[in-house]
Amino acid sequence: METSTVQEVQQQQEPEKKTTTKYDTSKRPFGKRDIIGYFTGDLGGNFSFDLINMFMFIYFTQFIGIDLVHYAAIILIIKIFDGINDPIIGMIIDRVQLKTRDKFKPWIIRMAPLLAITMPIMFYDASEWSYGAKIALFLGSNLLWTVLYTFVNVPYGALSSVMTTKPSQRTALSTARSIGGFVPNILYMLFIPMFLYSDVVVNGETRSVFQGELMFPITLITVVLTILCYYILYRNTEERIIHTNKKEAKGTYSFFGTLKDYFKNRAMIGLTLVAFAQILFINGSQQLNTLTFQLYFQDGRLNSFTIIITIIPTMIIGATIGNKLVKRYGKKEIVAYPMIISIAINIMMLLLPISNPFVWLALLALGSTFSFGLVMYTWAMVADAIDYQEWKTGKRNEGSVYSMYSMIRKLGQGFGAAIVPAAIAFLLPGLDLKEASTWTVEYATGVKNLSVLFPIIGLSLVMAAMFLVYNLDKKTLYHMQKDLGNETE
Repeated sequence: METSTVQEVQQQQEPEKKTTTKYDTSKRPFGKRDIIGYFTGDLGGNFSFDLINMFMFIYFTQFIGIDLVHYAAIILIIKIFDGINDPIIGMIIDRVQLKTRDKFKPWIIRMAPLLAITMPIMFYDASEWSYGAKIALFLGSNLLWTVLYTFVNVPYGALSSVMTTKPSQRTALSTARSIGGFVPNILYMLFIPMFLYSDVVVNGETRSVFQGELMFPITLITVVLTILCYYILYRNTEERIIHTNKKEAKGTYSFFGTLKDYFKNRAMIGLTLVAFAQILFINGSQQLNTLTFQLYFQDGRLNSFTIIITIIPTMIIGATIGNKLVKRYGKKEIVAYPMIISIAINIMMLLLPISNPFVWLALLALGSTFSFGLVMYTWAMVADAIDYQEWKTGKRNEGSVYSMYSMIRKLGQGFGAAIVPAAIAFLLPGLDLKEASTWTVEYATGVKNLSVLFPIIGLSLVMAAMFLVYNLDKKTLYHMQKDLGNETE
């Protein structure tokens, strides 16, 4: 009698199942084509995103000549706008059904060409324009790019959740996405700095100066590559899982209800905090790394080596033993625990007087290796967190849920892009990035210290979010997928 009562109470507390899930058996089974296709999706996106992330700051401050404080203020406004439009676009994707069987892929293939052509607009040589016209180009091209990128990235991010429910296949997609994001990073950092910097003598001293006029022809190449990659994604991925919300059929979909449910989703809140810390401090330090090699080690071309020694080891681990480690220990565990070593290495870099750039590069490589899980498996955890929302609420709105997560990432990108020039402007007030004569040893050392202080803060915040907030460990994840009727391993 007591056992029966407990079971009845549990059934009453279980959320009403408000979705119907179907598997489209007409689609081919999940296979290597899906992994390759999903890989090319982030490849195409990062031919655009990485170029901006790596070179927009130095292009508009050093070459175009926008003041650091103005740059920080404008980029913050742009990213706040970008974050706000994410849930709006996510709602549009969830609610507007295009005349096709698929939900996400049609948005990607329609918006990708428009996204690609914004790049030459943004990096057009405006160095001789009036200051007001420079500001207008910077603001206008960025606003256009952010809207189009959201229309591509939100459906791309949600796509993996309807391709498969098997944990190992989602891990494979997450790994493929991460590697796809690395490739443009590697290509850009290996080759572009080699001819974008030239040695110029200033006041009797040799300085490494950025040649911004070369950025426009580079963007013409990215237009072709971006469109090609998204076409390969469209042709080689399949949406197999069809979720239909019963409430949607009655026309009672509530965006604010979805927003409320999102902030009850502990797993997604944990990942939101992780993303904010990662983008604000860890990714933000990439701008400082570029300046560290240019100012402190006096050779901007050395920045090319950071890609070889930081990203390639991470890719190798993810492509070889990463999946086995995840199966044995779980994604949460693989992400969180090795970061302790990464933090310790960055503290060493802050405290030790390192003057040899190759010692610096070696420590960067070691530190990034122990944070490989954060880079490789975040996207698989996002797909799990989307399932977690269905598990807890009984409702399924992938586009809206992912777009809210993306919104926080965009806000982090905004603050991250703004905090670096703001920190330089306020902590190193005499440093003028457009004027090589101000690049003194004191200011160069300050930039170097900031470049490791940022990841120390970021990694510490990521660990706190993973241990204290994110709640989908290996055991909980298994029970969730089993309750949802999804494939488990």
